Amino acid sequence: MIRACLLSVLFFSLCMLPPLAQAQEQPVYASDTAFFTSSRKRVNIPFKFVHNLVIIQVRINGSQPLSLILDSGVKNTIITRLFHSDSLDLVNADKITIRGLGEGNSIEAFHSVGNEMFLPGIKGVNHELYVLTEDVFNLSLRMGMPVHGIIGYDIFKNFIVKINYSNRMITLYPPDTKVAKKKRAEEFPLYIEGTKAYVYGDVRQHNGDTIKVKLVVDTGASNSLSLYLPTNDRLSIPPKAMKAYLGRGLSGDIHGQIGRLDGFSLGKYEMEDLTASYPDEESIKLALNLADRNGNLGSDILSRFTAIFDYPHNRLLLSPNRRFREPFQCNMSGFEVTTPLPGTNFYIVSNVIDDSPAKLVGLEPGDQLLDVNGRKCTEIVLTELLELLESKPGRKLRLRLKRESEILDVDLVLQSRI
Repeated sequence: MIRACLLSVLFFSLCMLPPLAQAQEQPVYASDTAFFTSSRKRVNIPFKFVHNLVIIQVRINGSQPLSLILDSGVKNTIITRLFHSDSLDLVNADKITIRGLGEGNSIEAFHSVGNEMFLPGIKGVNHELYVLTEDVFNLSLRMGMPVHGIIGYDIFKNFIVKINYSNRMITLYPPDTKVAKKKRAEEFPLYIEGTKAYVYGDVRQHNGDTIKVKLVVDTGASNSLSLYLPTNDRLSIPPKAMKAYLGRGLSGDIHGQIGRLDGFSLGKYEMEDLTASYPDEESIKLALNLADRNGNLGSDILSRFTAIFDYPHNRLLLSPNRRFREPFQCNMSGFEVTTPLPGTNFYIVSNVIDDSPAKLVGLEPGDQLLDVNGRKCTEIVLTELLELLESKPGRKLRLRLKRESEILDVDLVLQSRI
């Protein structure tokens, strides 16, 4: 049994590689699988939607429900943090070393096979998972609620997965089901390579150039698009772009730039003036070596649809929802917020960007946010605070901060630098 406080995203999906080293040779198990526990034709699972990410409740062996991000970009289940009250029985666990996206080094984890996984009406057997010995993602701090880790391909490969982002409901169908295409929906070929699914779309750049791109379908990335510049000489960063912290991978921070595309199209669906991330080559060098792809299609686009991920039949069905025409926003303050006490409205400034509005008024990592526009932060939930930081250029935010024992009052004007 592991009882741990591994203290925890990123919002950039993971690239899970095989172990670099193993303590001993692993026993061979049949491929993990999941199935319905009754004769029902479908199972509905409610979810929470935070930071454009889907969070579901999953039990492993005899554990209490664990809050896991549903991430189609990740191969294996990863437990990033266990809280003091959590316990998790692992089967056949060995300590190994793994690595993934990011600029840092490899990390240690416990690799376990032969586990059972439970969702409402669903059971998984021979479930493989990793438990990190160090919480490198800080998911709970960034999500403002307790988050234990990430689950992905094990769900998508065994079921047809419908995500209704408007109703906050996932529907799972048996893999032999033929889910009908609704009249307003469009069907796209889904190219399954290894454990990842790809679609093709077209990006329209600032110079009028339109480029066909191959993208990982990535429910675990909270942004709209990530584009890998080294994969196509025609891809370029827009003239008006800003340096940005893009998140964390298994091996450390991911930095790059954010700019705006003139447009992006998936079949008949066209989106204009949308944000795109351009990670530094050093941050994604492992991904560049793994597959022939141009980037990731993230949840800020996917969540504008009701999406059916039909891996068994190699197709993706998309129907626009009420968010389809909403503008694509980004954080215009120049700083990020973490919550050291997940589940409380206690906010700390982090990742202050150079030459940003936050940097210009003197914000520093570690400052505690006390008031925003005269409202106490204890009265402001995380989603509302993030909406303020993304609201509109020129908006003034009156911030009261605490730095050690000093109280500071600053006026920060949101500025769109892209």
